[in-house]
Amino acid sequence: MLSIICCSVDPKAAALLRRNIESTIGETPFEFIAFDNRNVNQGISGVYNSCAQKAGYDHLCFVHEDVCFNTFDWGKLIIRQLERENCGTIGFAGSIVKLRRLTAWNTCYTDMRANYIQHMRGKKHHHKINPGHIDFTPVVTLDGLCLFVRRNVWESTKFDEQSFPRFHCYDIDFTLAVASQYQNYVCNTVVVEHFSEGSFSNEWLEALKKLHEKWNDKLPLYVKEYVSPAQLMRYDRLGEATFIKLLFQKGLFSECGFQDVLAYSYKYPQYADSWLLYLKYAKYRLRYLLAQDKDHSNSHKH
Repeated sequence: MLSIICCSVDPKAAALLRRNIESTIGETPFEFIAFDNRNVNQGISGVYNSCAQKAGYDHLCFVHEDVCFNTFDWGKLIIRQLERENCGTIGFAGSIVKLRRLTAWNTCYTDMRANYIQHMRGKKHHHKINPGHIDFTPVVTLDGLCLFVRRNVWESTKFDEQSFPRFHCYDIDFTLAVASQYQNYVCNTVVVEHFSEGSFSNEWLEALKKLHEKWNDKLPLYVKEYVSPAQLMRYDRLGEATFIKLLFQKGLFSECGFQDVLAYSYKYPQYADSWLLYLKYAKYRLRYLLAQDKDHSNSHKH
């Protein structure tokens, strides 16, 4: 009843995931398709499309191998929602708005809806954001750590292998395509654990720019029951500051620097975000320089 598709580069991790699913999914029949991508190094969009084409069931799950399910009998909970006619993609971390300006899958955290445990710098963080206290929260975008979708929905909005041939932004693009025809949801009844911190590189940023070029004419997209046209202006301001901070946090100072802080504070001098950005710049710039110095010292030792 559920085809679980995983793009694998670590057979041990894939085996652990399979055992975890077997012990938690309940009585829901499933097949586990782990595509060994160690030598092929095919882009994840291509892997997902080819595996979905061969899958035996009409309910699909695209999942990273560094995930585990912490809720028992989750299969029937997910499928019950998937079978609703208007249901698009179900995931565990998403956003109620996608702006025209450059942002990641979430805009400024107040737009974020989530129910998952993230491992970060040696600690566990349970992101549980469900203001409406409902089982499934409507969203626009979803993070690709785990995505459930019916076969007919996937067939009408397949992963874009041409635009996103590698490993970045395939999830935002896919869920935006689905959101154009159906309603996406964050699941609040099942908890998953995600062990990877993700990769935020120049390659990721270039893919994100390509995503926005592709969707520019259709953005912004937002869940109208949660976001009004007037609120979009606030999201736009906060989204700009959040994205600048994200680039600093990920060490992408070649793409975003002190001049961006100056420009933002000049545009919005009356808001605290403008002045907090100076502190964020100092914090992350110092962390970046110290990390570079450490790497330089280690290279000389060897």
